[in-house]
Amino acid sequence: MEPTIITKGIKAGEALQDYITERLNVMLSHAQDSINLITVRLSDTNRIKSGFKKRCLIRLVLPGMSPIVVTEFAADVKSAVDSATRRATRLLNKAMSKAKSIPHDTLPLYFNKPFLAI
Repeated sequence: MEPTIITKGIKAGEALQDYITERLNVMLSHAQDSINLITVRLSDTNRIKSGFKKRCLIRLVLPGMSPIVVTEFAADVKSAVDSATRRATRLLNKAMSKAKSIPHDTLPLYFNKPFLAI
């Protein structure tokens, strides 16, 4: 799946876009059929006190579930992307395992008693 990459204050050349796409494809390959949309937002923040200047926000939209949103700060863009991708993968695995563990009871095809008693 091709992610939507949005930048603010960072020039995302083709090499960086390819790196992000490859990284997401490797880390999320097991769940590609379950993901509707991947959005990556890269921005340059002025966090001089902490030393972390680059921010990566990854948003995964899954059908029938709340979106998974992860934000990471790092000194450079690739480190922020790597950290955010790892966290998003962990959260995706956790959400998918919870969804699979929910018992899905089925209703009988017919009822012996009226469904709505009037």
